[in-house]
Amino acid sequence: MKNQKRFDEDEQTIGTPRFKYFQRMCAEAGLFAIKEAKDLGLPITYVENEDIVKEYADGRKEILGKIKPRVAVTQRVYKIK
Repeated sequence: MKNQKRFDEDEQTIGTPRFKYFQRMCAEAGLFAIKEAKDLGLPITYVENEDIVKEYADGRKEILGKIKPRVAVTQRVYKIK
């Protein structure tokens, strides 16, 4: 398979232009899916604060459940001597 490109780990690293491109593309796909669902009169489900919310085409909202709040994780760097 001479023409097959070898997977390069650096191309998928957070913060690289390629990663940012994929992140933007996925965000736009999500927004498009939400608009399409609303146009078809289908409900959408999302998280708002700590609530899992199902929003219907007529504007009604139903709380399906709760999630735990996000926990901040501090970055730690260890040096090996």
